[in-house]
Amino acid sequence: MTPSTPTKAVKAVKKYLASYAEPETRLLEDLFLLHSSSHEQPSQARISTPSFEQVMVIPAYRESRHFFDRLSTSLLRNHAVLLIVVINQPDTLIRPDLDNQRLWDDICRDTGTVREVENIKLRAVPGTDSAVLLVDRFNRLPLPSKQGVGLARKIGADLALFLINCKAVSQHWIYCTDADTHLPADYFSALSSLTTERSGPGATMTKPAAAVFPFHHLCDANEIGRATRLYEQRLQQYVDGLQAANSPYGFHSLGSALAINAANYASVRGFPKRNGGEDFYLLNKTAKTGSILNLQGPEILIEARPSNRVPFGTGPAINRLLNEIALDEAQIFYHPRVFKHLQTWLEVMPQTWSKPIDDLALPKSTIQALNNLGINKAIDSARQQSRSEEIYTRHMHTWFDGFRTLRFIHLLRDSKLGNGLNNMSLRQLEAFG
Repeated sequence: MTPSTPTKAVKAVKKYLASYAEPETRLLEDLFLLHSSSHEQPSQARISTPSFEQVMVIPAYRESRHFFDRLSTSLLRNHAVLLIVVINQPDTLIRPDLDNQRLWDDICRDTGTVREVENIKLRAVPGTDSAVLLVDRFNRLPLPSKQGVGLARKIGADLALFLINCKAVSQHWIYCTDADTHLPADYFSALSSLTTERSGPGATMTKPAAAVFPFHHLCDANEIGRATRLYEQRLQQYVDGLQAANSPYGFHSLGSALAINAANYASVRGFPKRNGGEDFYLLNKTAKTGSILNLQGPEILIEARPSNRVPFGTGPAINRLLNEIALDEAQIFYHPRVFKHLQTWLEVMPQTWSKPIDDLALPKSTIQALNNLGINKAIDSARQQSRSEEIYTRHMHTWFDGFRTLRFIHLLRDSKLGNGLNNMSLRQLEAFG
């Protein structure tokens, strides 16, 4: 599935748009006045309106207009941006949410009519070369509750992919963020002039598949701010631990701070339709098609706020921390030694090409965790598909991906053989050194 050549990339995009894209993409021909000849597929049509430089996707559920006010006076004013806002709500609500309707009305009031088709509107941002593509998935076609934010992001990113493919957007990056972010003025600069880089597990030289921006939460000294800062430290500890262990999956997976190359997005069939964790699973699959760049800047600022919009993630984690009696005693940090176990396993992984895993110098807890993950079946499969140790190692890194890495660490933490590797508080972690 790796789009390692232009031909493969084009085929991956065409296949995705024809078979897996959300229904809203079929409305874009009329909305953007796309014209195709009798022998062209819709995805090959050319746009008749001015092209945009960048495209950005924001899902919005019960959000205020503040994010649009920030963008319309900064990035939308200084660049030719198509902002896709998918205003959504779950189908479990019996009527359109008032905050959603208010946001829709506010954006429409502050923008100029271009045209609309069914549940999407194209609106011009006055005094700029930018526009807003509004998608109504709250009043019309609310989202299945189990698909939630994942489907909302997929709808927006699918629309972005279609328009990139039609040359309506010149840059091939789909920028994904959220309404609680404050984006810097140089937000687009880091990816605007990228050259080729070495790709991730199993791939060849190719353009980066995705990029993750550094982020920082805007935290006051109150309980919400303190809880958010603590959780941010926990997120960073996990990524730092994976990077120290030389894992190829050592990157943040935060839906508000990522961008994905259009061809790679198509090759992994877009955002998974799930109400939470969609960013993690998207990047986990994308890392198998190319490199995930940990950008050094610019930094994204994220508002610190509790949230119940999704069942897990930053918002719910902060809510749980707010129920702790003492934040410094909250057991949310991984024991540092679990990352040492991970590093040891990754270092000897290539040796399983020719040696049984029981013959390697691995702790019993590590072998038990790997057995629980089905290591022997994975080794047999990788050996059958490999002509050399190098190819074998690539197959093993593809199998032992970000999801299995997380499970491996949790198995070590929870295993009786791994006694002493339980989660730690910040105070304990600092004392451990």
